[in-house]
Amino acid sequence: MIGEFDGFGRDSNSRYGNGRHPSLPWGYWLVSSGDVPGEPPLVDEVGRTWGSVREAFWEGRLGLCRSRSNDTLEFVASYLAIVDRRFVGEDECVRDIFQADGHLAHFFEAFLIAAGLITERRDCVTPEGRAVLAMLIATRNLKDAENDVGMDWILANRSNGGQEERLDAADRVKRAEQVAECMLHRFATDTIDGLPSVKLIGLHITNEIPVRSTLWSMSWPVADTYARDQFYLWLVERIDRWDYWSEMVSREGARALTEHFMKLAFCDRDISAKAPIPEAV
Repeated sequence: MIGEFDGFGRDSNSRYGNGRHPSLPWGYWLVSSGDVPGEPPLVDEVGRTWGSVREAFWEGRLGLCRSRSNDTLEFVASYLAIVDRRFVGEDECVRDIFQADGHLAHFFEAFLIAAGLITERRDCVTPEGRAVLAMLIATRNLKDAENDVGMDWILANRSNGGQEERLDAADRVKRAEQVAECMLHRFATDTIDGLPSVKLIGLHITNEIPVRSTLWSMSWPVADTYARDQFYLWLVERIDRWDYWSEMVSREGARALTEHFMKLAFCDRDISAKAPIPEAV
């Protein structure tokens, strides 16, 4: 460990608030030394310079490397907000934070305890933890601010795609659905039982009036809308096949279309992207 953080062997009598105001955001003591007041570089009490308050906390206070610090700090902020309960509602589902990964939950909680941000009982944020939370909320960028801290941010950022990629995919989905809206048989994105889904809608002719009904659907884990949107965009690229796939469901059932998509997923892969096949030993 480098920097100021030595939480794994810190004196238990050392408390945030001895020389720090616990009601102010963490890093309020940093001094701007740039040409524009308030702008970096920021100088701390020992003369080190930082590009931002978050950088001073991540590297100077915790002694961690710069890699992917913003995403991790947003997760820290969301976790602290859920434990603190001042910034989030009472209906937060804490069990969903780590998706039932007990080992990761215990490690993360142990790290925050060692860092002095939550208590050993894991049910309360320390004075420094509240100061850190206030700082992280105040220094959020515009993209992260679109989702409130807490489970809203965690769920919105749980998929593999970055936020910019997800927003772009969502925009392309919206435009594609406008084109497909008038088709006799069409795929569409939806949420079914709280899960992001894609469904195939067909026109069913009855004796009274024609009605639309769902012929087939597929769902993804909670909040994984990016993966759902990527699949839908794959479908849009093959819009000329939609009527044929609808007929397949009518003839052979929904399972046949699911199996067909699985086969296509392997046939449609870029051969140049294949990993080399290891030689037999």
